[in-house]
Amino acid sequence: MTQEESRLKEFGKIKLYYESALKQLQTELNLINDEFSTLSEIQPIDHIKTRIKSFSSLYEKMNRKNIDFTIENTFLLCDIVGARIVCDFVDDIYSVINKIKSKSSLKIIEEKDYIKNPKRSGYRGYHIIVQIPVVINEIKRDINCEIQIRSTAMDFWASSEHKLNYKSTCMSDKDKKELKKLADDIWKMDQIMNKLSIKRKQSNLLESKQATDINLLSRLFTKNMENKVY
Repeated sequence: MTQEESRLKEFGKIKLYYESALKQLQTELNLINDEFSTLSEIQPIDHIKTRIKSFSSLYEKMNRKNIDFTIENTFLLCDIVGARIVCDFVDDIYSVINKIKSKSSLKIIEEKDYIKNPKRSGYRGYHIIVQIPVVINEIKRDINCEIQIRSTAMDFWASSEHKLNYKSTCMSDKDKKELKKLADDIWKMDQIMNKLSIKRKQSNLLESKQATDINLLSRLFTKNMENKVY
């Protein structure tokens, strides 16, 4: 058996833990989406994507970080199981974050707000590491899962930048500055779109209140006319 085959076999032993954690994470996030859809007037989530890091990506990352490829060491990583929640507007991101924090089944162990504190590259998004307990053959493991929450605009930039920059050796400083400027321009657009979204929600609330007041007045008037003696 080659060294590569041996490592692949080791990964196969632990993959079941990550597959189980992924299923639990998907269930929790789908429930959050359903709660917004059913119980709230706010529909913040555009779509949700989930994945388990491939063996090659896992091995490469551990090798890059000078971590020996062992079963125990894989549990040190936080992004083998990952989810990306894409929202329409910036305020929606924080609505989703608050909902995630309200779930006792999702133990949050780390948060990074790259929206208020963007990376040097210009990347924006909100990252949450949650811990999900998985028991297999009576052996319990707490599996770390990473949730990334972005706006549609942030997600477009991040996905495109990753394809251009990942493993690239030809990305010049000028190219990086152009990407950073694009990220800043997208952020300005995000802020404007968010303000318009807030105005729309406020208008909808006002219209709803006016409709409620009119309905109440109508019922009071009808009741008064019914009780009026001629």
